[in-house]
Amino acid sequence: MTSIKMIATDVDGTFLTQQRTYNNTRFAQQLNQLAAQNIHFVVASGNHLGHLKDVFAATPAVQTFVAENGSLIVDHGKTLFETSLPMPVVHDVVTTLLTDDAVRPNVLRLSGAHGTYINRHDRPHDAVGQKYFFNNLVPVDDLLKVDDTIYKVNGEWPNGAIQDIAARLNQQFPGKIHATASGFGSIDIIAPHMNKATGLAQLAESWGITPNEIAAFGDNDNDREMLAHVGLGVAMKNGTQSVKDVAQLITPTDNDHDGVLDVIDRILTDQL
Repeated sequence: MTSIKMIATDVDGTFLTQQRTYNNTRFAQQLNQLAAQNIHFVVASGNHLGHLKDVFAATPAVQTFVAENGSLIVDHGKTLFETSLPMPVVHDVVTTLLTDDAVRPNVLRLSGAHGTYINRHDRPHDAVGQKYFFNNLVPVDDLLKVDDTIYKVNGEWPNGAIQDIAARLNQQFPGKIHATASGFGSIDIIAPHMNKATGLAQLAESWGITPNEIAAFGDNDNDREMLAHVGLGVAMKNGTQSVKDVAQLITPTDNDHDGVLDVIDRILTDQL
């Protein structure tokens, strides 16, 4: 029998196809098999909770979410852990991003407990994509006047620049933030000690599961810590090289060809 007791997966570029779909029937069958073997299934994403619930609405058995890159952990509707950015840090970061042309994003958002806040005059390059990822948008006149618990600051830049800009922001705010590329030209700015691995570790400890008993799937920079932390870190065939460098396994097929589900079958049948 497999030694894996928890499977965690990123969503976009990993579990979902490029058309933002997944094999509902096959996955539902796997969930039944996972439950029979007492293996927990966890969604670990940089996205906000409401979006993740929408994505997995077709398979309501999915009830555990490590959202906001680890800053919010919810299991069966109950918040287990949450870590927010201090508001003075949020203000400093927002002010820098809006006044320094070297790091100014095309679009800037604050992901909070009660909504995702965006300046009403900002126009994303992909309005359809924004509507898909952020179903809780709250247009405001001034991001510095937002009053909410803020889990992350999210910005959009030209895709080729995000690694350099993330590194620059981490240097500019040492010990105050953790900026990480999250795909699609986005950078997530979260609390300095937070990442998916930290969130997953909190959840696993509460369940009495060790890192060696966890398998995790990812494709992008914000998955690196999670894949390096667990016993079986699985990078997607279509993933970045930085993620592949820390993985123990690379999926034989990509996210458009059930890459995650194929490896889950191997875990279920103890063929790894």
